Amino acid sequence: MSSLRVNGQYVLIKDPEKKDFVAFVNLCIARVQPEGSIPHLAADVLAGLLAEGKPHTDPVVQAGFEVCSSLGIKNLWVDGTKANVTEEVATDAAAGLETAFGFAAIESGLAMGAAMCNAFRRTIYVNDQAYPVIRQGREAMESMARRVSAVKQINEPIFMTGGRVLGTLLKEGKSYEDTEVRTALCMLSDFGVTHVKIDLEKSTLGFGVFNPANGMASAILQGLDAEKVKKVRESIEKVNEQFRQFAERMSAGERAQAQQQQRIAVPSVMGTRRRR
Repeated sequence: MSSLRVNGQYVLIKDPEKKDFVAFVNLCIARVQPEGSIPHLAADVLAGLLAEGKPHTDPVVQAGFEVCSSLGIKNLWVDGTKANVTEEVATDAAAGLETAFGFAAIESGLAMGAAMCNAFRRTIYVNDQAYPVIRQGREAMESMARRVSAVKQINEPIFMTGGRVLGTLLKEGKSYEDTEVRTALCMLSDFGVTHVKIDLEKSTLGFGVFNPANGMASAILQGLDAEKVKKVRESIEKVNEQFRQFAERMSAGERAQAQQQQRIAVPSVMGTRRRR
C-alpha cells in the first residue's frame, strides 16, 4: 500500500480494482490537453471527485490516490475542483518509461497512469523534424487502420505499411496540419516508431530504433493483459535487433548513406494483395 498527503494529512491507499483504475484514467484522458502536466491534471481530477462529495474510501478516489502517488505526487491541497501540488518527485511512471510497465502494475491496472503519461506526451521525428504526437479520436484511428489494412502486402510488417501510407499522404501534398497525417503519425507511434525518413523522389522509407515503451503503453490503454503486453514488447525488441544486425553488416560509409533505409514504392499503394 502507498500513501500521500491531501491538505497536509496522510490518506491511506488500499488496492483498488482494475476497473477503478480504468474509470479514473478515462476521466483524466477526457481532459488531457496538448500542453501541461499530466500528473497535475490527475490531481485536478481527484480534486473534482472529492468536491462532488465522494469519500476517500470511494473506489475511484482510491484509484486516483494510487495513480497520483505513482506519478510522483506527495502532497496536494484541494480547493474546490482544483488541486495545488506542493510536493512531487520524478518517477518512471510520470515519464512513461518501460520500467513502469511491470507485470504486477499492468495486471492491477496501476500501469494505466504511466501509459497515459506516455501516450499523450510523445514526439515523433519525420525527416529529422520533431512533431508532437496528437492523439486522435476513435473514428479517425479506425478509418486509418482500415486504410492501412487495405494496402498491407503479404508478410509486410504493419509499421512498414503505415510508413507507406504516410508517404502517400505526403506525396498528395498533405502536411502535419492534416488530420490524416496526424492520425498516421499517432498509429506509427503506437507501433513504437520514433523516427521516420521518407524520400519521395527516391521512393525510400527508413526507420530509426523503436521505443518499446510506446507500444506497451498503447497496448495497456487498449486493455491488453500483461502477457499480451509482453508480446508487444518482444515484437518491438525483435525489430530493434534486426536493425542492429543490419547496421553491423554495413560499413560506416554505407550506414551514413543508407541510414537503415529500405526500398519501397510510396505511390504504389493500390491493388496490392491483402494478407489472408
